[in-house]
Formats: sequence, structure tokens, C-alpha cells
Amino acid sequence: MKNLFGWMLAALLALTVGVSCSDDDDLNEGAGIASPAWKAENQAVIEGETLDFEFTAEGRWTAVSSADWCEVKTPSGVAGESLLRLKVAKNNLAEARTATITVHVKGYAASASFVVKQAEGTTEQGDGKYRSVNEWVADYMKNFYLWNRPIENLFLDYSLSYDRFFTSILDGVAAQDDVNHDDGFWQGQKRMYYYSNLQSDAPVSRAPGQTQSGSGIYLLQATRLGTDYIGFAVMAVVPGTPADDAGLVRGDFITSVNGVEVTDANYKTLGQYVYDGSVEIAVSQVTWEDNGSTPVLSSKGNIQLGAASFTDPAIYMDKVVGIDGTEKKVGYLLYMGFNIDYDDELMAAFERFRQQNVTDLILDLRYNNGGDVLSSAVLGTLVAGNDYKGQVYAHTTFNEDRTEAGEGGDYKIGVKETVERIYEPLETALQHAVGLKKIYVLVSQTTASASEMVINGLRGLDIEVNLIGQTTNGKNVGMEGVMRSFYNHEFLLYPVTFYVENAKGFRDYSTGFVPDVEIDDSAIYPGEFGTMEDQLGYIALVWIKSGKKPELQASSLTRGGGSPMKPFGDLWDIRPIRPMGGAVMRPRTDE
Repeated sequence: MKNLFGWMLAALLALTVGVSCSDDDDLNEGAGIASPAWKAENQAVIEGETLDFEFTAEGRWTAVSSADWCEVKTPSGVAGESLLRLKVAKNNLAEARTATITVHVKGYAASASFVVKQAEGTTEQGDGKYRSVNEWVADYMKNFYLWNRPIENLFLDYSLSYDRFFTSILDGVAAQDDVNHDDGFWQGQKRMYYYSNLQSDAPVSRAPGQTQSGSGIYLLQATRLGTDYIGFAVMAVVPGTPADDAGLVRGDFITSVNGVEVTDANYKTLGQYVYDGSVEIAVSQVTWEDNGSTPVLSSKGNIQLGAASFTDPAIYMDKVVGIDGTEKKVGYLLYMGFNIDYDDELMAAFERFRQQNVTDLILDLRYNNGGDVLSSAVLGTLVAGNDYKGQVYAHTTFNEDRTEAGEGGDYKIGVKETVERIYEPLETALQHAVGLKKIYVLVSQTTASASEMVINGLRGLDIEVNLIGQTTNGKNVGMEGVMRSFYNHEFLLYPVTFYVENAKGFRDYSTGFVPDVEIDDSAIYPGEFGTMEDQLGYIALVWIKSGKKPELQASSLTRGGGSPMKPFGDLWDIRPIRPMGGAVMRPRTDE
């Protein structure tokens, strides 16, 4: 019996071996794969990704991976054009790793294989003086920056100074297909600066409501008048400052400082002296003859220009202007920055407009580069009024992670509940609103962010917003601030964290709003704000009086026949009064 069983077992084994040998003899040569998209070595990013490879198989196929972190999501398929999909997990290890992928086509003797490599998961280096600051910055940016996901790809050097570290993050994200293009002001193909910013202690820029020191001259322009005069044109004066008390107004002309005449060589030094105050200046009033082509200077004498600490207000001027030959009453507001500390004054100004039954409104935002989103919503409410109560003024869209978590929300006309917080003045503003269907806004390249929200938000409600001046900045994003103390110093971080849309979902104004009447008045001598002597104000008042948009070819478009000046040099950057701007949510303290 044993012999019989042994003989049968031997026969069975021989049969099995024979079949296997016969199958091997029938296999096709090669792997049966054509045009594979994979390479012998394929790199995967550290944070993980999905890899897709196309190929053509001659028969049914299977695929396996040698590592769990590189999962085959399409483990089998049929003959023909095929897709191999791999899901690569994030590498949290301090070492690189490799997975081998094997693809076998039924009926073929060989298999195709390739490797997927992933670098070590450690994406940082360095212990420096500011490492704790940099860790805080990196953590906040990874969670709140509008383009946060690309940060995971970066090799972060924590040994850098905090400002260089912050810039390295912004530059690193920009290097990834310029995904954060909207974070910054561009001239042509060059980004001039990022909107996102990090400050420590004394801020590099100041907002309305902050304490300043100096003479109180907001801006000077070094210029020539005709062939005989050179000096500083006063472009704006801060109310309640030594310059204001000394009687200086927009359009005054300064020819000397402490007895030294202004020249091409010394204008920056003398300009700084005037900004700082405690100087003697020779001041003249400028009028024009020969149809505005010849300047005539009338001396106002030598003025002792003092210096003091002062608070830069948000509102420089509000008044009602009459237009001869009409019953129109035009409200004029020179608004320099959106600051919730001045919302009561803003509502008071509109209450004066309301009580005088203004028929039209000129918002002068040419020097206003933004501020608090809440204040922008208050201004929108004061313009729109009760007819638009409850309608969306602005909608915020955060990064993908926050959006997927359900974050985002609205600012609505006259509604105190906002995405930011409950803000009572939004509701109160309805009591002081003028309720206009059309307004005129004076703009420049400085007009940005919360100012542009007014334009976009009101247009989203189908309120006619007529723009006069130059194309605006194009800041269609906003920032949430966070503050924290390190080494007895306060650090204030303001990264771009959200897009701003209107009720129609429009947010595509990163190149700025183009004016209806486009004019560069930088070479036209300044006249007093809110009068026919100011170039942009003149155009607005002509438009309001006639009811028709002025044509650029019209001789009446330029007041005074031209009143030309020849600006030279730049005194913008050295002035102490530089509103911070932006479309910001008030900073919170990060413990």
C-alpha cells in the first residue's frame, strides 16, 4: 500500500512540474508594457502627493508596492491604455526612504519595476536668536496664510533673523508657480513689495489714530515752477498740528528752510527738516497768469514751523459744497484711513451731510490705502442706507483648509453681526446714512484695500461709483493680525489671510480699478481740497453740475488752464506719517 501511495505521489509531482515547465515555455518575452510614464527613479514631495503614471499593457496586469507609505491605489487593470496611481504619504521621519513598485502583465515572463524616492521629513535647520519667534511665525503662516499649503514644501532656516525668515517664507511660496501673486503690489512684471508684513515694537508704518511727532505736514512735493522757482509744494496738512496752526494749507510753496534755498542737491535734507519741524520756512501763495501757464508767487513771509506730538486723524475734512446755478449740495469727505476709533466721527460727518440734504457725494480716497474692514463696512452703510439693509457688502474667503472647515462669512449693510465680531456701529450707521444711488470717488495708485472694498462693495449693490484719478492699487486681499511678546518686545504679524468679494462674487481687481476719468494730476499744481482749485475735485464738480462725464479732450477738464509744475525727487518715503493701510481685522494677542 505504501509503495502504491508513493508511486502516485511521485507521478502527481511529475505532472505538476511538467505543467509548470510547459507554462514557462508559453510565456511571452519582456514585460508586456509600452510607453510607461514613470522613470527608473521618481521623486515624491515631502508632504506627500498622488502620483499618476500612464502606460499601455498587453494584457491584464497587477501592481504592488514594497512600502506601506507608497500605496498602490490601482492594483490591477486590463489590457490597453492604463493608469497606475500611487498615494504617497507625508514623510515625518528624519531620513529619506524608497519604495519599489512592481507591475506584472499576465502572460509575460518579466515584470516592470521602478522606485519612488522621498526626502527626509525634516524641513528646518538652525538655532538662532529668533528661533522662538520664527517658530511662531511659521506655525501661524502654515495655518492662516491664504496660500498655506505650499509652505509645507519649504526648507525653513530658523537661524535667520525674524524679518529675513518671514520673507523667506513669502519668497518660497512665490517660487512655487507664483501661487501668492496677489500678495503684493506689482509694477509690470516686478513685485514691488509684499502686503504681508511682520513688525516689532516701533512699527515701520503707522495708521491713523496713532501718535506721531513732527510738524504735521502730511506730504511735500519737490518741484520747479516755471523757470524761476524751485521749492516744496505742500500737498496736505494734518489738522490740529503745528503746520495747521501756522496757517499752512495745501498749495502753499516753501522756497527756503532756515535761510537755505531749496535746490536739486539739498531737497531731501531740507524736506526732512520740514517734516520734523522746529524750523523757519519761507512760504508763498501761488496764483497763475497767462491762462494758467505762468506762476506768480505772493510771499506769506517767514513762518516758524514748530514740532509736537499729535494723533493723526482719519478724517481731514468734511464739508458741503454748493454749485452755482444749481440746487445741488455736494458732500465732500477727505478720508485718509479706515480706523474704527474714528467711526463715531465718520458717522457725525455723514449726519451733517444728511441734515443738509446732500444730493451728491465726493469721497476723496486718493491718499487712503486702507485699514479696518469694519470701518469700510460702516462707510458702505453710510452711503447705501436703509434700502440696502441686510445685503452683502463684502464676503471673505479664507485658505482651502479653513474653507473646508466651514470658515468664512460676510459683512452686511447695517447688520452688526459680522464674520469678524459683533460691531454695533454698523447698525447705528443706518441712522446717519445719506442713501445715495451714485457717488464720485477720487483715487490714485495709493488707494488700496479697504478703500477698494468701498468701490467693489457698493458696485456689488448696483450703486453707481464713478472714479476720477489714477488706477487704484489692486489689493483684493485682507489680513488678520496677531500679536505676541518675545524677549520683552512686541511682534505684530499681518499675513494675507483672505480674499474680499462683493455681493456678486467679484474679486478680480488685483490690477486695480481703472477710473472712469483717468488723469494723472502729479504735474498739476495742487489746489485746496474740496474746491474747484483742486484738479480731481474740479472734475468731479464739473461732472456733477453737467450730469455728464467730462471728456479728456475738453478744455474745461483742466482747471486754471493747466497750472503746471515739474516735480523732481521723492519725499514720500522719508515722511514720518505713513498710514499702514490694508484691509485688516484687528490684531488679537496670541498667548
